[in-house]
Order: sequence, then C-alpha cells, then structure tokens
Amino acid sequence: MSQGQAATAPPRMSLAEGTRFEKLDSHTYRIHLHNDFCIGAVPNGGYTASCMLATANAHLGSRGQPNTLTAHFEFANKTAAGPGIIVIDEVKLGRQISTLHVTLWQGDVLDHAPWFVASSSRRKVLAYTTQVDLKAFTGPSFPTGHQRNSAAALPAIPDFDLVKKKGTDGKWKDAFQPDHPIRKGSYANWNMLIPSQEALTPGVCDVWISAVGNQRITQATLPYVTDKFPLDFLAFFTPPGYFSPDDPETLAKRRESRRRLWFATVVLNLEIKKLLPEEGVEWLNMSITTKQIKDGRLDIQVMVRDLAGELVALNSQVALILSMDRNTGKMGSSQKKAAL
Repeated sequence: MSQGQAATAPPRMSLAEGTRFEKLDSHTYRIHLHNDFCIGAVPNGGYTASCMLATANAHLGSRGQPNTLTAHFEFANKTAAGPGIIVIDEVKLGRQISTLHVTLWQGDVLDHAPWFVASSSRRKVLAYTTQVDLKAFTGPSFPTGHQRNSAAALPAIPDFDLVKKKGTDGKWKDAFQPDHPIRKGSYANWNMLIPSQEALTPGVCDVWISAVGNQRITQATLPYVTDKFPLDFLAFFTPPGYFSPDDPETLAKRRESRRRLWFATVVLNLEIKKLLPEEGVEWLNMSITTKQIKDGRLDIQVMVRDLAGELVALNSQVALILSMDRNTGKMGSSQKKAAL
C-alpha cells in the first residue's frame, strides 16, 4: 500500500467504541455491530458477546453487581453488521448473585418504542448471565492438582520488543494475517503470536494476544479475546505437517483452502476467573484445545492467563465448520429462512 493510500484509509474503530450502547428504557438497549469486527459478513461471536455483556454489566451496575461471573450464549441466527436491540429480563435479583436473560434482536429495528417489530425481527443471540461484584467476593482458596500438570505451565514469555521489530524472537512469531477483505475485518484488531515451529504441546495452540494501536485489553473485551483464534490454529490440533507442510506451494494452497472455511459459533460458555486492572493489560496468553473435529463439528476450550500465569477466563464452545459462502451469502427476503 502506498503512503497516499495509507493516509486516506479510514481509521479502525477502537474496541471501546465498538462495544458502546445506548439505553432506550429500563430494560432495553441499542447497540451497533460494526464491520471492523466482522469475519466476512458476520460479526465475530465473541465481539457480539462483549456488546451484550456491556449492557448486562451496566444494567446491574447501580445494584452493585457490575461484573459478569458466568455467561452462556446461544447463537440462534446469523448476526449482521448494523443496529441491534438488546432486551434484558431480570430472572433473579439476589443480594450477591443475580441472573439475567439477555436477547439480541436484529431486523426491522425502530427508532421508537417498542424498538423492533416482533413479528418480523429475529432473535439472533440469547444469553443467560450471572452478575456479581467480583471485588466483594471472599472465601477460601486452595491449590489444585491441575497446577502441577505440564498443561498448566505458562509458556515462555516472548521477547515482545524483538518480535515487534523482527516478527520473531526465535521461539515465537507473528501469526499469519490474511490479506483478504473477507477475513481482514476482525483479524486486524489483534496482534497474535504463535510458536515459531511446531506446537509446544501436541494438540495445543498456544497464543499471546494483544490489541492493535496501543489499546489495552480490558474486562469488557474478554469475551472477544476468548473467541479470537489465529487463522492457522487448526495446524496445532492436527498431526505435524498436516496443515503446515514444508513445501511453500502446498502451504499456500492449504491456507487458501482454510480461508474458505467459516467457524460458526453455535454455543459459547464463559467463566470469568479474575478482574483485570481497570486500565487493562497489554498481553494475555491463550491455550486453545479441542477434543474432536468430526462431521463439520468442532469443540473448543480456551484457557486465558495473564503474564503472572493467573487464570483470567475460561471459555468452551461448539462451532460448525462451514463454507465461507454460508457467511457472505445474503439472507432471503423471508425472515423464516434458516440461518445456518
């Protein structure tokens, strides 16, 4: 890209701007899912979850329960960039823990009450979230046997400055970033480092992640973090060489084949283990695993830790492996048409 082109390129929206919302009434909020956070035509599922949890945290903030402890998301229909209405149902309001049912509606959004047309709008994502004040939680803490397992060991911390200058420090390297409009949107929000050779542990994709543009990773963006994977993450789940052959031509062909795949989130479960500092952090570590890839179905488990090795969040999800044509194809005029 020439300097002239770079100068006229529109600036990317920040993570904080991308999760902003407007309160419409006591239980209703308006959000806008932005193109900068899409994979193809569909907003990243973790980004959408971040937008929904932002409203949930604000909804009970005045009640002293501004933090999400756990959340369960069902992606019932394909979301789209554009406006959405979030409706919150207070399932249980407790002194220490409250439960909310959060629904994202899209299609036929209105600028006045009732804010959407129920007969033609669609429920895109449904969530249950438990809200607490994590700072107020007290109780016993014990070490567990998991902490002695090799899988629990924090990988070596990269030389971040060296990787920034050269693209690698010998042990870690910049993850491959797609230079294609279909893929570029959501990927361009993150810097990701992966092992420079093969997987550090067979079947495990170890990643260091940070936000672009000197942004900090905050509590509000943790759902997005836990659902952001390197383009070549399948190479770490499969036997050595299966997706990363030494032959550059074969590698290019397999990457092109991978580009045509879309991993559509069906269910996402999130548990927050630790509050990040209010100013956020620069880097987090993710350990990503799967048990089975079969018949177009993929389970994913994600463990997120900070530089001290402390657990920050856990994520488990079910995804479908689909053709990118299912992502970018336009929906039919009938709102009853299946999304997947």
